Amino acid sequence: MKMKILGQSFLAILMIVLVACESSSLCLSGQNAIQATLYSASSGVAKDTTLNGVYLWGLEMATNENMPLIADSASVSDMYLPTDIERDTTVMIIRELTVASDLQDTMMFIYERELNYVSGDCGFTYNLMLDTVITTLNMIDSVVIEYPSVKYNENLENVKIFIES
Repeated sequence: MKMKILGQSFLAILMIVLVACESSSLCLSGQNAIQATLYSASSGVAKDTTLNGVYLWGLEMATNENMPLIADSASVSDMYLPTDIERDTTVMIIRELTVASDLQDTMMFIYERELNYVSGDCGFTYNLMLDTVITTLNMIDSVVIEYPSVKYNENLENVKIFIES
């Protein structure tokens, strides 16, 4: 009998501790970002590629103004492209500036938003379902939506961007 009471007390305390230890830092760790990987269009197979001297920034649709740089003269093979969760469209500009080239492309990601409950501390966020990617074709050959679901704090490749060599 005494052992049963101790066991129940231990379980109750353990449950309280586990519930109380929900970390609010989890709320800050995730983001709704489209995860993109660069591939060579000329290789014939899906082979990762790297661009050097990459500048990447968003474009504010309402005002047509440039947003702050996400990448500044970086070597890039994959990218996390933050999304505008207040709209169903995000526009990103990618520029490769090297001694040999100065090319720029615009990518427009069109998606549907679905409100998603994360937790009591974090509240709600949006899951996105990628529908279409429209691009200019200066250095980008094509874009393939590999995994259309963009979920909070998930680490999966959403799009493959094929680059002309």
